[in-house]
Amino acid sequence: MLGVLVYRLRVETGGHFTMFPGRLLHGALFHYLSERSAELSADFHARQIKPFTIGCLQRADRRRAPSANTEKTFNEPAFTEGESVFLRVTALDDAALMALAAMPRGTRLQVGKLAFSLEEVLADGRMETGAAAPDELAAAALSMERARSVRLHFRSPTLFRADGYDYAFPQPERIFASLADKWTQQELPAVIYKDAARIAAAKLVPLAWRGESLRVRLTNQKRVPAFVGDFSFSLAELSEEEREIILLLTQFAPFCGTGRMTAQGMGETYVSIS
Repeated sequence: MLGVLVYRLRVETGGHFTMFPGRLLHGALFHYLSERSAELSADFHARQIKPFTIGCLQRADRRRAPSANTEKTFNEPAFTEGESVFLRVTALDDAALMALAAMPRGTRLQVGKLAFSLEEVLADGRMETGAAAPDELAAAALSMERARSVRLHFRSPTLFRADGYDYAFPQPERIFASLADKWTQQELPAVIYKDAARIAAAKLVPLAWRGESLRVRLTNQKRVPAFVGDFSFSLAELSEEEREIILLLTQFAPFCGTGRMTAQGMGETYVSIS
């Protein structure tokens, strides 16, 4: 099963981060997993492609507007003691889903100098949470004869690796090739060839977009280019088989994330099909 969960957290020790906290969140989650099952944690750690993703910390109080400076919003987020925040996590197999869904209320997550405690696990449809079998996604793709367009919203910084360089542009060919790779790497049913996904994506017609580039501070010495935003594409020029590929991968994107370092807060993806 594939699953999307949202943790509602309470800030126990407030403060601010001086760089993108994705790696710290990754470490906090692995600390929980190691306490739950050392064997499971070791298995996940040994995998080149992790069977889960982590998103960005999101304020529960949306009335507090984020910084107008996008890079500061992601590189230097600040949280106040007692504040409620949300953290979106996803699972790409049964073991990961069971472990992430079973996090006990009150679990403390130490994220650098800041600390959070779990108040609730959302998995019932609120905030776009829930679970689905890969076969269900494939069946849904086959049934969407009236689908005309797809929209992808990249909420956290997203980037790819191309020819030895970090590549930060929402090119459809790279988006859907990345998703096809993730489908194959997780050994999910139904074969999706990366080249076929790339060819189909090249025929997508841009309809609208709103986004921007930024540089993400991973460490004091390393920054990488990335992008965030909304991008819509028309399916009008695709064959029936190509439409099915794009529709299946679009539905898969919220579970697997897009691009690099999705287990460290990057590539958090929301989609809609119309």
